Amino acid sequence: MRISALGGACVLVVGLAALAAGLYYDQAHLVQWTHFAQTSNLTQGPTEVETARIFTLLGAIASGFGAAVAAGSTLLARLGGRTGQWVLRLIAVLLLVVMLLIAVAVIVGSFTGDDPVAVIETPWWLLTAEWGALVLAVLGAGTATAQLWRFVPES
Repeated sequence: MRISALGGACVLVVGLAALAAGLYYDQAHLVQWTHFAQTSNLTQGPTEVETARIFTLLGAIASGFGAAVAAGSTLLARLGGRTGQWVLRLIAVLLLVVMLLIAVAVIVGSFTGDDPVAVIETPWWLLTAEWGALVLAVLGAGTATAQLWRFVPES
């Protein structure tokens, strides 16, 4: 197996773990960074904040689970021969597709819809870290996928 494929898988694991940590920190401090629009009513603003907290926590849990699955499949690929390589191939492609779909949905969703009642001002350093972790995970998954799906006869 190519070392660069295992390296890409390790970068994927690190990126997803960093994303999970950033999202968990974000949801834990979300209420502190929130203010409400002038025209907000008493129920819609807090509901939006709790919805944001729940989805951010779900993202942190999903990222942590993805990191654990990627780490397990990387270890299996290193120790398990051909079966392990196929498991890592499938996991890397699956995680890459899911991450790209979610990133596109978040970007498109940020440009559409109504103005929010609850304005959450997440610090720039945390947003940069979260997007950086996502880019790192996507690059790792892309590298692992590109290297593992290149079929070259072994000599």
